[in-house]
Amino acid sequence: MAEHWVPAKDADGTFDQAKPLWLMPADLREPTSERVIQAISRWAGIASFVVALGAVGLWLLG
Repeated sequence: MAEHWVPAKDADGTFDQAKPLWLMPADLREPTSERVIQAISRWAGIASFVVALGAVGLWLLG
């Protein structure tokens, strides 16, 4: 049972290439305040992960 897949084309006739979202540039039409809030939230998440990892490491050591 063979299925034939046809890649989707954009409106201009080019093939749509899927890209990971983290590689996509920030949308410049977003308000600056929204981008600042997202950046702060991202860094707070990274910092809390590092702190939690350190706490687990200290707990394992001692």
